[in-house]
Amino acid sequence: MLEILMKEDKLSVCSHGEDLDGLTSASLIMAVKPEGIELQFSAPYEIKNFGGSYDIVLDLPPPKGGARLLIDHHVSNCSLLDRVKAPILRPEAPSTARIVYDTISEWEPAMIRFSGLVGLTDRVDSGEMDVESALFTSAVRKIYKERKRKLIEVCRELIMNPPKESKELVELQSVKPIISSILRDNAVLIEELLSLAEGEALLLELKNYPSYLVPLIQLTSQKYKFFGTITRGSDGLLRLSLRSRKDSPLSALQLAEAFGGGGHEHAAGALIAPSDMPEVIKRIRETLSLEVMEL
Repeated sequence: MLEILMKEDKLSVCSHGEDLDGLTSASLIMAVKPEGIELQFSAPYEIKNFGGSYDIVLDLPPPKGGARLLIDHHVSNCSLLDRVKAPILRPEAPSTARIVYDTISEWEPAMIRFSGLVGLTDRVDSGEMDVESALFTSAVRKIYKERKRKLIEVCRELIMNPPKESKELVELQSVKPIISSILRDNAVLIEELLSLAEGEALLLELKNYPSYLVPLIQLTSQKYKFFGTITRGSDGLLRLSLRSRKDSPLSALQLAEAFGGGGHEHAAGALIAPSDMPEVIKRIRETLSLEVMEL
């Protein structure tokens, strides 16, 4: 189905705009079809109830208006396949970029030049986040929030100079100045995070820091069996971003799905009303000793 669509003169494509997986997936499509693509970026909490439609949706839930082709690896999106004419949904894949890469490689041998980038995307999207990949993701989220169309520049740079290691991500010219400003403006926060002690479960509510810093904050998640951040959107709703270790009795996906969200087993999220927070805390405390902090 993807090969057929790529031969059409014009295609509308929507990809996840907040992480490396969504950007790599979009870049692979752009590399094969440099002309005739109308590329947009979205986030799971935005597109899920969107009434419009796209030809191809990457690394996202399909919109209410439907999609001709969905390429994704989130098991939580299986319930929305009635919105899609032709889904390629493989929860066992480490990233959506891996599915796009493998599919296109069946007819385009030149895709091999992106093998290192896809391998890096597999690792980052599977939770192997280090300081460099966390800084890159924070920068990308800042761009998404403030100048979404600039993400196309990031994709073009991924095509021209595909990185193979996370240290190369922070050297991309499209994100390097933003990373420098993040480091300069948030030195105190980084120091606070490094000083956190280990525990069973921690929820951090970000009141004094922007939400795009969540990937950096989540670097501390391995100190806890269950870890979450809470940020408030301009609509007043709260965004939960959750992480869990394999030894946690409660997985990130279990809690996210209980409140209408989704994602991976150990990395998931949900959009909730402030009135739901007591229930969120209650569910975590049923199995884990939870600390709630504000930053």
